[in-house]
Amino acid sequence: MNGKERITSALKLKPVDRTPVWFMRQAGRHLPEYRKIAAENSFWERCMDVDLCTEITLQPIERYKKIDAAIIFSDILTPLPSLGYDVEYGGGIRISEFQLSDVDDWTDFRARKHAPWAADGLKSVGEHVGDSIARLGFVGSPWTICMYLLSGGTGDKDFHNARAKVYSNPDESQNLLLKMGEIVGDLLADQVLHGGADGVQLFDTWAGLLSPETYRKFAMPATKKTIEVFREKVGYDVPLIHYAKGSGHLHSEIRKLELDAISLDWRDSLAQNRKQFGDKFAFQGNLDPSLLHGSTEMAKIATREVLEAAGDSPGHIFNLGHGFAPSARIDCVETVLREITGEK
Repeated sequence: MNGKERITSALKLKPVDRTPVWFMRQAGRHLPEYRKIAAENSFWERCMDVDLCTEITLQPIERYKKIDAAIIFSDILTPLPSLGYDVEYGGGIRISEFQLSDVDDWTDFRARKHAPWAADGLKSVGEHVGDSIARLGFVGSPWTICMYLLSGGTGDKDFHNARAKVYSNPDESQNLLLKMGEIVGDLLADQVLHGGADGVQLFDTWAGLLSPETYRKFAMPATKKTIEVFREKVGYDVPLIHYAKGSGHLHSEIRKLELDAISLDWRDSLAQNRKQFGDKFAFQGNLDPSLLHGSTEMAKIATREVLEAAGDSPGHIFNLGHGFAPSARIDCVETVLREITGEK
């Protein structure tokens, strides 16, 4: 089987010849070839220029020959510039001022017109790799994007002030979240319809900050809206993966969403989730990313433990419990891949 066949089969709970593997944030900061491009081009240039985006997306595929999927180099905040907000990176994220009343004046967002870069990049990647590996698209969830928007970027630890605004203005906040759900649903669909993505992932990085009650009230309806828009435009053939860091206490709610796969944090029990729900969902994960910063022997042992926890039944994709950090070691990544593929 090739990479595309492994990924798509695993996502559909079908047998594979070996465990498929890709890594969140595999295209980016831990690679010296990426840092060279980053030193010469701004972040948004890297996202919006099709040639740069394609090159960055393919860098980990060219370095790590056994990775089964290319996830597009993009950002969860992609919709914001098109909605009128300046988003700057470097020493954190800075976003220009937002008011809840802004939402009624937002443009009628269309991904093909207002933010086509991820889909364009995916299409270009396909022209380079054909059907040899899977192409994956992604978006940030409405809740997570809105946390940054309400905070003006990063700097508000655990988004205390942003969450306070949501809780203090429930009607306006729900309007904001549902509108963002429509926007990212369209953005995700464009990555399939124009970009040719074989699967997509929804990153709800900050859902874990919520109690089950507040998740059900604020974040979950907006995520449902994203999925509804995506399914209406794309249908049900393209698998949808959901990831939320630190969300074990929310999994009973997350499993109610129309998902094909759940990507697990390193603190979640892969074995338990596979045993209880492996006939309903594919599971992705869940190596602790810190294990790519130490010894290769520890990375090897931990990889074996993840594979053992996953078991042999169909429906597991090896990944991290969160994305690569800049100081991840290339030799640790290579060790993990050798352990998964059985090659010396």
